[in-house]
Amino acid sequence: MGLTVANNYSFYLSCCRVFACLLLLKQVAFSWQFLPLLYTDAGYLAPMHRYISEFFISFDASLVRDRIYTFFGVYILFLILLLFGVGKNFSAIVVFLLYDITQKLCPQILNGGDNFLRFILLYLAFADSFRYFSISGYEGARFYKLRCLASNLAGMSICMHLCLIYFISAIHKIHADVWFSGVATYYTFNLERFNGTPFNTSLANSAVFVVTTTYGTLLLELLYPILIWTRALRKYLIPVAIILHAGIGIFMMLYDFQLIFIFAQGFFLSNQQWLKIYHGSLSAFSKLKHLTTGRQASAA
Repeated sequence: MGLTVANNYSFYLSCCRVFACLLLLKQVAFSWQFLPLLYTDAGYLAPMHRYISEFFISFDASLVRDRIYTFFGVYILFLILLLFGVGKNFSAIVVFLLYDITQKLCPQILNGGDNFLRFILLYLAFADSFRYFSISGYEGARFYKLRCLASNLAGMSICMHLCLIYFISAIHKIHADVWFSGVATYYTFNLERFNGTPFNTSLANSAVFVVTTTYGTLLLELLYPILIWTRALRKYLIPVAIILHAGIGIFMMLYDFQLIFIFAQGFFLSNQQWLKIYHGSLSAFSKLKHLTTGRQASAA
């Protein structure tokens, strides 16, 4: 069976592990000074959950809230371990559980990107994402078929989950008057919360831009889940999706949200394509380094 022969996502799953850890470490660093406000009973956000349930275990949320810095210290430790591949799937499972607890402690600050990242961490908990960028060594033959099966299912799950998000988002947009009428971009760009550039107001007053971006977003979200599985169309859909999310990030200041969706596009490229890009980048860097060293030697 093809799913047990090889890990078809070995390189990009490794990249995903590193990406997720770095992103979460950045989020913790940026929110560190606000931890008491966000996650304790003394914060300005009223706690929504008195008890937290993780699978079959339920515990009082105050156990975490009263020791929030200790909790995040452990969280950072396991993020660093997972970043370097130490502890492998055990570290991945712990990171998922700790991240899930942080979401339940303060769900008011979550967005669609956070929810998608939570599922990505869940898939990574069962995948073999340690073939590359890991310092703890790679187990080649041990449980090879099982690890290939879990990894391929994880990669496919991320792809299908992305498609599901687009499709459900499109269905809900169609039933909203501003999207159905083609003016959603106008109202969004005129909101102060999403005023990411000095050009937002001018673009919102352009009828061509508003109609094109509104219906273009709907069209992409409707067709992407169907057409992305056709190999010949991926080279068109992926760049368009990246441009869409990059534009949202720039003009609406939803940076992490869009970065997660941009990164997820890479799962639709084959392992061979990514390895070709990776080795080509290493070769180009080596040549550039050699050229720079040669010039410095000549100058000396």
